[in-house]
Amino acid sequence: MKRFRILFAALAIGMAIALVVAACGNGDDEAETPLKIGQLNTFTGTLSYFGDSHRNGTTLAVEQINQAGGVLGTVVIIVARDTQTNPQVGVDAARALVDLEKVVAIVGALASGVTIAVAESVTVPKGILQISGSSTSPALTALNDNDFLFRTTVSDAAQGVVLGRLARELGFNTASALFINNAYGQGLAEQFKKTFEQEGGNVLELVAHEDVQPTFLSELSKATEGNPDVLVAVGYPGQAEIYLREAIEGGYISTFLFVDGTKSNEMNQTVGADALEGTYGTAPGTPLTDARSIFNRDYENAFAVISENPFVAETYDAVVLIALAAEKAGTTTDSAKIRDALRDVANAPGEVVGPGVDGIRRALELIRDGKDINYEGAAGSQDFDENGDVLSTIEIWKIENGEIVSTGRFELP
Repeated sequence: MKRFRILFAALAIGMAIALVVAACGNGDDEAETPLKIGQLNTFTGTLSYFGDSHRNGTTLAVEQINQAGGVLGTVVIIVARDTQTNPQVGVDAARALVDLEKVVAIVGALASGVTIAVAESVTVPKGILQISGSSTSPALTALNDNDFLFRTTVSDAAQGVVLGRLARELGFNTASALFINNAYGQGLAEQFKKTFEQEGGNVLELVAHEDVQPTFLSELSKATEGNPDVLVAVGYPGQAEIYLREAIEGGYISTFLFVDGTKSNEMNQTVGADALEGTYGTAPGTPLTDARSIFNRDYENAFAVISENPFVAETYDAVVLIALAAEKAGTTTDSAKIRDALRDVANAPGEVVGPGVDGIRRALELIRDGKDINYEGAAGSQDFDENGDVLSTIEIWKIENGEIVSTGRFELP
């Protein structure tokens, strides 16, 4: 498998060199400029558990686009910067990507709070297309973004509804939640409370916590006052692994519900998978389609691991869509024109195309022939509405035999 990855990388590099040579020989300045995309990733901080897999997702997308012929006869390049799951660091990273690296679009960030800060301070004022594959806060929908902010994952306005229904279905009458004090945590916790209580339950406490804390005992004490039936962990693995252990070892509570941000096998092993056996959670997700099977196969072949972390397919789709929109717009340098072509390649009507080298090659051929396409991604349909949102299903998952597994249920709000 290692030998395969080396050959895969060599093939991608060879294709990139060939495309650069071809572009340099045609005298077209636009075609000579590579499509340069920035990625706001999280290699350190409380979301760092997901950083490597998201880097893999963008790497796979870029390699496959280049193998399929590249964009306008030239290569696609990805440049990643670390946000540390911190809004100010994310803003600084975005400025570096735009001002120094001269990227034409940005994929990310992982955290909603970082994505919003970057949009407000960098990408919207500078007219740079930004697509997040994992920022789920409902606040993104209402952001005054001049149509420069999109996402390839569904809003937590949907996840909170399914989570609230699931809690009642599991027989919980009372609940409390610990949530990270940012747009993501607050939005999801509030939507959970609204739905859970509409379904006849009672939320005792919604308790906010900060990103980095040495202990969460004070918050745990408040959240478990009144002995709720379940504690909903709305945050990231870096925090949850601390307060879950404190909750279990301190006898505060032992019954939990998880969400997309706490969908982490690494976190489960750190806390102790036996203690979390049978725990349910929710996350944006779709049934296994042919497109997702292609992505899963290609990801495993390229990196010798199965793609298990949330939002990796969504991040892959974001890169592919930027490339297809650039081809449609006829530019690798004008972000506004690429933005304007995004719905043309993502939404119906048009021939349905999907992920993988063959799917991307077909999409590029159709665009060059002046035909419409409708990209149905690895993460499902990517039809953008007027707010740059997509509508998709929420997966219900659980921890079984120490591992995260799908229950096979995918629900709309």
